[in-house]
Amino acid sequence: FYDFFASREPGLAYIPLVLEYILMLSFIIFFFFEIMQEMFVEPIYQKAIFWISVAFIINFSGNFFLFLYSRTSYKDEIFKNQFTIIYSSVTILKNILLCISVMVKESNKNIQFDNNIPFESEFNSI
Repeated sequence: FYDFFASREPGLAYIPLVLEYILMLSFIIFFFFEIMQEMFVEPIYQKAIFWISVAFIINFSGNFFLFLYSRTSYKDEIFKNQFTIIYSSVTILKNILLCISVMVKESNKNIQFDNNIPFESEFNSI
């Protein structure tokens, strides 16, 4: 809200977008970290949430650097064309990955290994 009311002329709010993308990237990286802590029978790429996360991590990281760089170069006409091409490419790639996530068939098995079993308990039973 501050950026909207503090701006003198209408334009793209670069700083709120960059902060939003950093926050979302950190959430997705934390999500991947939590998923990697668990061991599943099926590979992670056979889950729809993996493809959704990859789509948004590509979208947020591609647009993060684009918006960060475009703050200083947006007045250049050649850069506006490059901006449109890069932004469109990242968005199309995100949409393709979201379509893949819809088409992925997950198995009905939710078998998960328990990582909390102590290793010594195997030897105590002998």
